[in-house]
Amino acid sequence: MRFRKWPRPTQYEETSRKRAAFLTKQRREREALPLFADMVAAGQHSVDEEMARRAEWWPRQQQDRRDERAAVWRKARSRLFAFPADRRRIIRAVWRECPYPADPYSFADFLHQIEVGKLDTARPPWRYHARVKARITAEPATFAEAFRQVGRRKINASSVPSDADTLLFCGNLGKGILFVDRRIEPDWQPGIAFDVRGVCSEADLALIHRLAEAAEARPVAVNLIERPLRRLEDGTPADPHRLLILGCSATKRRGAGWIDAIDRYDGPLWQTVRAVRPDRMRVKVAVLSARYGFLDSRSPIEDYDARLTPDLAERMIAGGMTTRWPRPPSARKPDNYGDQPGCQIASLSNHGTRPFTDVALAGGHLYLKVMRSFLGSFRDLRCVAPDARVTEINGAIGIMRQQVRGWLEESWP
Repeated sequence: MRFRKWPRPTQYEETSRKRAAFLTKQRREREALPLFADMVAAGQHSVDEEMARRAEWWPRQQQDRRDERAAVWRKARSRLFAFPADRRRIIRAVWRECPYPADPYSFADFLHQIEVGKLDTARPPWRYHARVKARITAEPATFAEAFRQVGRRKINASSVPSDADTLLFCGNLGKGILFVDRRIEPDWQPGIAFDVRGVCSEADLALIHRLAEAAEARPVAVNLIERPLRRLEDGTPADPHRLLILGCSATKRRGAGWIDAIDRYDGPLWQTVRAVRPDRMRVKVAVLSARYGFLDSRSPIEDYDARLTPDLAERMIAGGMTTRWPRPPSARKPDNYGDQPGCQIASLSNHGTRPFTDVALAGGHLYLKVMRSFLGSFRDLRCVAPDARVTEINGAIGIMRQQVRGWLEESWP
């Protein structure tokens, strides 16, 4: 326990400076009322009497302060021992490293902040908490720079590694994680096949083919392995996967630090989503933010104040799938601050292995304009099925809340 001891009571130390300061104080009292100087002087006591009075109350005042601090310490320790043992151990470790003074008042306030939930012992405010971001290689120069080997599948489990084994790679070109299998094609000697799994556009496939050709001395073929969408006899998806994209809200919860977007936004539509609490296995909720772009509703964001203006909407549409959001704070900063629009949408669709079959777009007319322009690109990334149903929700706020609830509960349209 970090603890700063309070000094023991000592005798009052009389000095010539203290005596001179007391005499100066008395002189200024007389000079403040010159017409009544004699009356003021008659009520003043001598400097020896003052020193004797201070020598009497000084030790008593120090002891009172010690008793008061000890009482606060005892009360704070009783509050500490009210926590469970494992929780108490964590609190002690955080107290040892915190920058607060090691006195009972600071310790009591420290425990109070923990009790009311203002201080999180897992993420104390004096530590730097960097935002977790995916490792992305946007413009790789070589195949080794874009993909890292994560495994090897041998032809024969008992044999030694050979060139005929399948090598497993993974990487992220900006739209989501990709898994690449490098294997010798038995029917195409002496060629090498690269099987790509994940969210991958035609431009990404061309880039992988170019990097693989530069890395290999033999002919190369790059194939995109897609998972077929299972359907019932009537043609409906056997495993429906639904996506709701909501526009951000001007009303926000003003908490410090990073808070999940679904908890940060507090507009009427977001209150409806939190009230319904849709099943995350069937329904994913994303947000179109004027600052962060397309975002998973579970992604943490900071408090901000930004509007989607017509100019900003046009810049979002013109930037397309290659522009990162949020933008750098300065034009001189490198353009690596945010994520590309398809990055988090790809993550919600399990990187293209489970595309969305039903999509709802909810927001104002500017938000719907931006959402419509990106919907085709999400289809190209195979995050949205080609025949997915698209529902637009726009109108009076009461009607929008009713339609969002109906869409989430699958009772509308």
